Amino acid sequence: MRIFHFDELGSTSDYLKEKKDKKEWDLVIADVQTSGRGRRGNLWVSPAGAGLFSFVLKEDPNLSMEEYSKLPLVAGMALLQGLKAVVELDYKFKWTNDIYLLDKKLSGILVEKVGDFFIVGIGININNSNFLGESKNGISLKSVTGDKYEVENTIKIIMNSFKKYWNRYLRGEWNEILREINQKNYLLNRKIEVEFLGKKTSGIGRKILKDGKLEVETADGIKEFMVGEIHIKL
Repeated sequence: MRIFHFDELGSTSDYLKEKKDKKEWDLVIADVQTSGRGRRGNLWVSPAGAGLFSFVLKEDPNLSMEEYSKLPLVAGMALLQGLKAVVELDYKFKWTNDIYLLDKKLSGILVEKVGDFFIVGIGININNSNFLGESKNGISLKSVTGDKYEVENTIKIIMNSFKKYWNRYLRGEWNEILREINQKNYLLNRKIEVEFLGKKTSGIGRKILKDGKLEVETADGIKEFMVGEIHIKL
């Protein structure tokens, strides 16, 4: 695994997307991102003290795109378990790509396909007091425990966890991983609104299904969603 560490970078994911000689497991870390990016193209400056990194996964021609559609879920569970190895807290997985702690966003994941590579970008609120993305609903490890964490070491722990979970997935252990995900399903039994292509659907979040879809109980019966922006209704 090659590690590229920068004091400041526009975006770790963009750096890898543009890198001509990228190899599987290349890891890019930035202390600060000036043009970090989340889902739906949201831009923000990522603060110092956060864990900001992206890595490369080479496409396996033996895996279908349907199988790769579960990559954000596998990455999410690997991230959650990696964080538990750093400090034991009650982390939850918010479908499809966030980790929550104490009902606030701790971390986000963005997976992008570039040629025959997948770029997995992750941002974690570690030591920072200004949070990634929607700061009003953010939380960091330090803000909860009062302790300061070594950022690069934390990222390496997350990477080891991802390699372990990805190997499990390749060995056919998706059902077992999915069971773990549903045990940490933040949306389970919550009132939510799913927004997709301008249409909003309200209901109660239920389990994450074998194909990676989220099951939502609505007034019109059970509906399944593969993608969508989730809003929690209090």
